[in-house]
Amino acid sequence: MFVVEVSEFGDADRLRGARRPDPAPVAGRVPVRVSAAVVNPVDVWTRAGALAALLPDLRPPFVLGWDFAGVTDDGTAVAGLVPWFADAGATGTYAERLLADPAWLAPIPAGVDPAEAATLALNGLTARQALPLAGLPAGARLLVTGASGGVGGFAVQLAVAAGLDVTAIASPGDEAFVAGLGAKEVVTRGAALPVGAFDAALDAASHGGVLHAVRDGGAYVAVTGPSAPAPERGIRVAEVHVVPSAEGLAALLADLAAGRLTTRIAGRLPLAEAAEAHRRVERGGLRGKLVLLP
Repeated sequence: MFVVEVSEFGDADRLRGARRPDPAPVAGRVPVRVSAAVVNPVDVWTRAGALAALLPDLRPPFVLGWDFAGVTDDGTAVAGLVPWFADAGATGTYAERLLADPAWLAPIPAGVDPAEAATLALNGLTARQALPLAGLPAGARLLVTGASGGVGGFAVQLAVAAGLDVTAIASPGDEAFVAGLGAKEVVTRGAALPVGAFDAALDAASHGGVLHAVRDGGAYVAVTGPSAPAPERGIRVAEVHVVPSAEGLAALLADLAAGRLTTRIAGRLPLAEAAEAHRRVERGGLRGKLVLLP
């Protein structure tokens, strides 16, 4: 099978195409023929070696990739999330085939674009698992940063569906899109925020600079460890560490199929052009995800 692997830590040129044997059968794993794999910032950071402390034993060559869509050997279309760190980099989605734990997978509803389905797993599950950490009742005020991005965009939609009063921070030029996700108020990134105005913040942008906007005794949810601020004023600080959830992914896919959830794809590239996809992610300014098509 064809894969794209990291030949050594470094820039995007360190990604190269290679031929590997199809994965040998493993008890408890399901063979999947990959039809779409998503490029995420975590892939870029891993390739560059910025996350080496999380996986000190990881050595190139290895295959990147967390979220994907594909078809099992019995013909079932599925989307899935590889817990790449927990799996120690042993399974990656930048490949024509992979072996998946059934707990990673959910069936794709009829009529759903596999590439769109693939974009739900990492970012959608992160948002879905982050919101309960805020512990908010319906009607509470939630601030969502990074609402133009994957995690933030899904968090806005899921929070609105849960009855929360959402204020979203959007990238310049993306305010109308974010407003269309259902946020009650949209502010542009960099705008001043009122002090203590929100019951909680979900910091999907990972910039850590909005704690002042949370009321005393409120909650702050970070999507990366380094962006989690030190608690103050009785504010409870939590970090979300996404884990695969077949049930949660199935719910997201059902919402996508029913039109209750929106996702964005910035571009589709052949798997062999993974290096170019990484360069585009590093340049920034994307509106949506880049998807690799084996």
